[in-house]
Amino acid sequence: MRKTIAFLMAAVIAGMLAGCKDGTVEEPVITDEPARETKAAEQDEELKELTENTIDAVITLTDGSEIQIELYPDIAPKTVANFVKNVQEGFYTDTIFHRAIKDFVVQGGGYDTEYKLKSVSETVEGEFEENGIENPLSHTRGVISMARVPSEYNSASTQFFIVQGDSTYLDGQYAAFGRVTDGMDIVDEIADCPSMEDPPSGLSDVPETQYVIESITISSDTELDMEDSSEEPETTEKVKSTEKAEETSTPERTLIQ
Repeated sequence: MRKTIAFLMAAVIAGMLAGCKDGTVEEPVITDEPARETKAAEQDEELKELTENTIDAVITLTDGSEIQIELYPDIAPKTVANFVKNVQEGFYTDTIFHRAIKDFVVQGGGYDTEYKLKSVSETVEGEFEENGIENPLSHTRGVISMARVPSEYNSASTQFFIVQGDSTYLDGQYAAFGRVTDGMDIVDEIADCPSMEDPPSGLSDVPETQYVIESITISSDTELDMEDSSEEPETTEKVKSTEKAEETSTPERTLIQ
């Protein structure tokens, strides 16, 4: 009996020492995983609430294909109001998707079919974190956001981009304001198109095939307040000169307008 008891005690002691280093019992590792999960759940719920109120629109190309989108005025009210205003004024008619990079974005809303930059009269405040405005919409596949001059936070005007491949590193730097609900196959087609070997001056990653916007139409009733949504006008010449300067000094994946 004594031998049995001694054996059991030795086994217990050995088990205790198995979790020790230098005779010190290791404390259990405490992580903040539950806290992170709770925070993520709260953020998801907030985003869900902010995307319940939507404005539906359709981007129709001249070949008849359509990209259906929804806009989120509760996330980026000034950006959405500016986009809707441009739509209602017919600005996007006969503009092209002038830039496409596979697994990144397709960009449009600024150039006509002759690759000439259309004149704009207004810019809009950049609704993103680096400009002091919270925007929880991440740049994942299908999200729509505004291009801008990299050095000027409040320079977005008409040019927008659709994220074709998750690009969350853009979060906090560009004003995401909507999402594609149907027609990502069209976005994929544009992104897959080979680029021009000799693109027009000042442009890069230009698709060989022209994808022309016949119209963008709002398919839901909406009234948005445009008051104080614009900054001082940007001249075409200023945008062009800034673009050329930034093209040579910024990474390939900067969303330049």
